[in-house]
Amino acid sequence: MAAAQSQNAGDILFPHLADRDGPVETGFAPDHRPEDEHLIHGELIELGPDALLAAFHAQLRAGRPWFEALLDCIRDWESPRETINGREFVYLIEHEAFDWLLLAERICDSAPTGLLPPHEVDALLVDESPPFPLSEAAFQERLGTAKYWAHLNFLYGVRVEQALHLAMERVLQKERSGLAFSHARQELDSDVFGRIYGARQADLLREYRTAANRHHVDPERIEHSEWQAFTYWLFRRRLERQDPARVASDTRQGLEMLYELEAAKQRRQRRLAVDAERPLAGSEVIDGVLVAVG
Repeated sequence: MAAAQSQNAGDILFPHLADRDGPVETGFAPDHRPEDEHLIHGELIELGPDALLAAFHAQLRAGRPWFEALLDCIRDWESPRETINGREFVYLIEHEAFDWLLLAERICDSAPTGLLPPHEVDALLVDESPPFPLSEAAFQERLGTAKYWAHLNFLYGVRVEQALHLAMERVLQKERSGLAFSHARQELDSDVFGRIYGARQADLLREYRTAANRHHVDPERIEHSEWQAFTYWLFRRRLERQDPARVASDTRQGLEMLYELEAAKQRRQRRLAVDAERPLAGSEVIDGVLVAVG
């Protein structure tokens, strides 16, 4: 689920994007403001999440496996964004890129204490490790095709794009013999963005905020939700302005870095699993029981 369908970075599967394939179906309702009429095509629609969350909680109390109930709730969810206790949750970026793990976090946080297994939830939200194996085809079926393609938009437009930034940073560090340690972080970031997009990060951020009509935000700060949207905007900008060969090369570089990060994560998880099974220092297992010695 964290990686694209291809098994290697040589296979680049670009998802459905607006303006390229026409308007895209995402499985979400239009992005209305709270004060807007909830009326589309003459039909009243349910934009609020309360009913879906209540159904999710009821299924947990009835003993249904929590991850199955979670996926059903995600499949039926229609609200593309929310603001809860001052925090902005943007599940659907630019009406086409779906951050399903952020929505999963929102839904899991709503559950009363004791209804969810904390360790399994943490494994899903932190390591994207579900409580049971789920193939990409099964994941698509559970989400629905529209939300699945929107998930691919997020995968390529945010996750792979961020991995491309890391890959380019490593290239620059090798070229400049430890630039990250002898120069300011801001300078390295500017060089990374200049190499990929042909402009400084600060200038690109101003361009994005102008295009998105976000003049009201603090110019010295960027929230997580805005950073995700900015990254996706960079991805779309790169597709529109670079020649196809350069787009494919950069995307492949990002994919290779993403696979490298995923492999490192899996190695770390295996080490933690081995360490968890190993007896503590100064103890040994006697008749199947871990006891202190010495």
